[in-house]
Amino acid sequence: MQETLRTKRVAELMRQEVARVIRDYVHDPKVKDVVITSVKVSVDLDIARIYWTTYNTDAVKGIQSGLERSAGFIRKEILKSVRMKKVPKLEFCIDDSRAEADKIDSLLSLIEKENHE
Repeated sequence: MQETLRTKRVAELMRQEVARVIRDYVHDPKVKDVVITSVKVSVDLDIARIYWTTYNTDAVKGIQSGLERSAGFIRKEILKSVRMKKVPKLEFCIDDSRAEADKIDSLLSLIEKENHE
């Protein structure tokens, strides 16, 4: 997804609004543990990929299914509060960059430890 100034502004607006709707209106207890990390919006504003993470790593699958079930509701709530002609379709994706960063960090620590021996 290529980023333009317009898509960046829409992505930030969508990030704020999705987080607000989840916090204030979604009553699924699984979804309450979600932190929205970033949003990528397609150039034609048809799709918004919402990247999320959680500290409750045991419930990732349940959270993903809860977000997918709530996507239509979240989109309708955003449409009520934002002045846009079209609200993108929401796709939720787990943001595993933190896990990848931890993995790389542990590998670097292991290499450093081997070099000192």
